[in-house]
Amino acid sequence: MALLEFLIAIFGATMLLLFAVRMVQNGIERMKGPEFKRILTNAKNPYRAALAGTAMAVLLQSSAAVAILTAGFSTGGVLSIAMGLAIILGADVGSAIVVQILSLDLTWLAPVLMGVGAWLYLKFNGRNIRQTGRIMLGISLIIVALGFLRDAVTPIKESDLLPAMEAFLEADLVLAFLVGMVLAFLMHSSVAAVLMIAVVSAAEAISQPVGIMLILGANLGGALVPVWITRAMPIEARRPVVANVALRGLTAAFIATLYAYQLIDQWVHMLPSLVLVHFAFNVLLLLYLPFTPWIGSAVERAMTNGKGDHPTPMAERSLLDENALDSVQQSLASLRREVVRMTNISEQMIRESLAWYLCQKLPNFEQLERESNLLHNAGQAVRLYVTRMPSKEMTKAQFRRLRDLADYALSIEASTAILSQRLEGVIRAQHARNLYFSESGAAELRTIAEQCLHNMINSYELLVNEDIETAREIFRDKDELGMLVAKSRKKHLLRLREGLEKSIATSEQHLESLAALKELNAQLVSIAYPILKREGQLLQTRLILDGKGQEL
Repeated sequence: MALLEFLIAIFGATMLLLFAVRMVQNGIERMKGPEFKRILTNAKNPYRAALAGTAMAVLLQSSAAVAILTAGFSTGGVLSIAMGLAIILGADVGSAIVVQILSLDLTWLAPVLMGVGAWLYLKFNGRNIRQTGRIMLGISLIIVALGFLRDAVTPIKESDLLPAMEAFLEADLVLAFLVGMVLAFLMHSSVAAVLMIAVVSAAEAISQPVGIMLILGANLGGALVPVWITRAMPIEARRPVVANVALRGLTAAFIATLYAYQLIDQWVHMLPSLVLVHFAFNVLLLLYLPFTPWIGSAVERAMTNGKGDHPTPMAERSLLDENALDSVQQSLASLRREVVRMTNISEQMIRESLAWYLCQKLPNFEQLERESNLLHNAGQAVRLYVTRMPSKEMTKAQFRRLRDLADYALSIEASTAILSQRLEGVIRAQHARNLYFSESGAAELRTIAEQCLHNMINSYELLVNEDIETAREIFRDKDELGMLVAKSRKKHLLRLREGLEKSIATSEQHLESLAALKELNAQLVSIAYPILKREGQLLQTRLILDGKGQEL
């Protein structure tokens, strides 16, 4: 019975810990997500890149999240392998700092954060204020979860079970290393895994040698998580995370071997806690920073796609299954897969185009034209496929889903037209005439482009999960982008009145960019409307009504 109670308590505390870490991460991403790419891609040397990675991991409380972001930015060559690896090495130090902070006795802080966080989240409508409340709630739940873990371990350490398990692992330190690796991988969070190991160790439920081997294994297991998540991404995205695993795995295995043979045990035992062992290990890995260019070159030679150093081409084969037309469920699934494929092509096009506003990188116009044709053909195929689906046999819910998918396919096509007919024209004109926005104007457009990319990612996630909270968040972000556009237009007109030369020269391009980005964002987030309407989350009209319910 004691064993069952222990397992239930450990399971509940672990799930709460993972949920809380994810809650903090989501809050930070939603509040500052559009700025992350600028922070990570502005680094000009490995040391600044590592510092950026450290700061990002402290904010997100997850080195894996930073590694996945880095992998995404590496697609298309925005980040080199060397800079990406440096960011990830720094992020691991950042997550170790988070572990250091959370391992302190902060039980007194939990009710304060919980009360203030809940008040901010429930009583305010501003996005940043609500996300600040979410972050505070998440941190308080992390503290509570760690308290649950301590309470769960304390009674069981007096039994025969835990000492027997600990003795088994101490007799085979290689197994302890593997257990730590598997634990961190399954939890998908090295922060949560290390905190759990540290709590168990602090309760004297495991010996220091076992704890050290678990920590070393958890460091490798945490690095494997981004590799698993990015396994389907282009090879450019996978290179930095694979390089990190190689360095981390070799270093962890080397140190574990030295420790197992008692060659460095005196130095390691000088560290007073396992969290300091974890921190020291990640700081040690920074010794690789000066060598990241050579490591990057070696990884690039080892990981080739057989087609030179070009991005992997977008899949051109339609996912519409003609054989599925006899079944409502299968044809809907086929349609959904094709719309997801269209979003992938659209995302590649949007990232390529908006790179001009984010980092002054000229897009590949030939690639954009090719992908535009792909989307146009896919849109035509979707419309034809919809007419042949067995709509008479559908339930109301299935027919709504069909309509929503078809409408969103049209929105994706419309977004392509905005890119090719409006933004591409602006970029070509600026490049041909060697025109550049003013510093203030460029910053405004960059912020709007970042917000547009952020909304695009959330919208594509909504296509898969149909989460009502995500839909509400997207709707708020749409209004926020509209306010950013209005403020930028007003500031631009003020700059024109002041006679700023660059603003006058690029006035047409600036205003056209604002209008196009706003329209592009409206098309991207249109997937949220049917979900909100279906759930009764939208008002019928925004017009003020008089006392009789008539429009004024």
